[in-house]
Amino acid sequence: MFYDREEEIEFLKGVLRKERKVFVVLYGRRRVGKTTLVKRVIGEGGEYFFVEVKRPETLLREFSKRISRGTFESWYDFFTELFEKRDVIVFDEFQNFMRVDEGILYSLQHAWDDLERPVKLIAVGSYVGMMKRIFTDAKMPLFGRKDYIINLKPFGVSESVEMLKNFGYDVEEALMIYAMVGGVPPYLLLFENVRPFEELVRDVFVSRFAPLRDEAKNILVLEFGSEHRSYFSILEAIGARALTLSEISDSTGMDKNKLSKYIDELTREYQILEASRPLLSKNGKRRKYRIADRFYAFYYHVIHRLKSLIELAPERAVEEIVSRFPTYMGLTFEEICAEYFSQNHQILGFIPLEIGKSWGRVPGKRRESFDIDVVAYDDENVAVVECKWTGKPVGFEIYEKLRERASFLDLRGRRVKYVIVSKSGFADDLLRASGEDLILLTPEDMFGR
Repeated sequence: MFYDREEEIEFLKGVLRKERKVFVVLYGRRRVGKTTLVKRVIGEGGEYFFVEVKRPETLLREFSKRISRGTFESWYDFFTELFEKRDVIVFDEFQNFMRVDEGILYSLQHAWDDLERPVKLIAVGSYVGMMKRIFTDAKMPLFGRKDYIINLKPFGVSESVEMLKNFGYDVEEALMIYAMVGGVPPYLLLFENVRPFEELVRDVFVSRFAPLRDEAKNILVLEFGSEHRSYFSILEAIGARALTLSEISDSTGMDKNKLSKYIDELTREYQILEASRPLLSKNGKRRKYRIADRFYAFYYHVIHRLKSLIELAPERAVEEIVSRFPTYMGLTFEEICAEYFSQNHQILGFIPLEIGKSWGRVPGKRRESFDIDVVAYDDENVAVVECKWTGKPVGFEIYEKLRERASFLDLRGRRVKYVIVSKSGFADDLLRASGEDLILLTPEDMFGR
C-alpha cells in the first residue's frame, strides 16, 4: 500500500503536463521514499538512471549504452543526445556526479541551456548538504537552473500513527514507535508485524542482524564524510542532554568558534539539529539545540549510549532500553504535542505565529528556573501546554503549576488558554475544572482510538 504523498504526486504529475522544459530537484534524507515516489509518477514513461560512484569513463560508457550502441566521447554529447531522445529523465543519487567528476555538472549545464525541447529532468538526491550546495550555491554550475526544488520530508505524526494503527497497534504503541523511528516509511514498515515492545526493540535495534542497529551511524558517515567524528561528538553530547552552546563545548572539548560552525551546518545544511529560543520569556536568552530527526534522536539519546552493552550482552541491552524508554518518551512526547498543535491549531482556537518551548528564571528567584513544554501564540492569544507521559491520571495541582508558569511569560495582554495532554487521563478534580480556557486531551482524543 502506498501511503500519503498525494500532494507531491499531483504536483509532479502537473510538472509532466507542462509544455516547456522543467528541471525538478527532489531531495531528502535517506529512506524517505524519494525513488518510490518518482517511479510511481513516471511509471514506464521515463528514463531512470542510478548514479554510482565509478570512474567517469566507466559511468559514461554504461549510461551511453542505455540510449546508443556506442559510447559518447563526452558527457556533453551524452546529455545532448539524451535530451533529444527522451522526454522524462530521472537521475537518482544525483549528488554522486560531484564525487565522480564535478566537470559532469558543467556538461549538464551547457546541454540544458542549449535544450529547446520540453524535456522534464528530475534530479533525486539523498545527501541533503551536497544537494543543497549543488543547486543553491552561486558558484556551482547548476545554480539558477532548477525550476522547482522539493524537500521530501518524513511522514508527520498523524500519518505515521494512522499507518501503524492500520498494522494493528493502538495509539499509545504507535506513538512509542514514532518516537523511535519518526515518519520514515521503510522504518515504519519494519513494525508491520505486531508484537510486544521488548521484541520490537530486540528485532529492530539490538539483535545481530537488526536492520536499524547501525543504520544511523552508517548513513551519517556517508553524509558527513571525513568530518564525521566532529559531527558525531556534537550529536553524542546533545544525546547526553548537553543542550546549550556552552554545555556542548564543555562536553566535546571543542572551541566555541569551531563548534558554532559545525552546529550551524548541522542546523542549516543538514537539518539534523534545530535551534530554539524561549518563546515569550522575560529573561530566558540562551538558545538550546535538539536533534530534530526522531530516528537520529532515539539513536543518540538511547541506542548509541548503550552500544557496548548491545555488543556484549544484547538481552541485557534490551532490558536497559526498555527501562530508559519512559524518560526518553516523556521528552519526545512534548515535541510530538508541538507537532500535533502546529497541524491542528483549530483546537487552540487561533492560528499561531510561533510554536515552541519556553524557559527561564523565576522572577525574583535567581536560582530557580521554570520551563513550559509547549507555547503557541498570536497577537491576541497564547496557549501554554503541559504534556504528561506518565502512568497515573493528572490532577488539579498540575493545572495550578501550569498557571503559575504562564504568569512568568511576557503575555502583553494576550488571552491565555491552558492545555494539558495526558497519556493516562485526568483526575476528577481536574475534569471538573475543564472549560473554554482549559483543554484536556489524551492521545486517543488527538489521534483516534
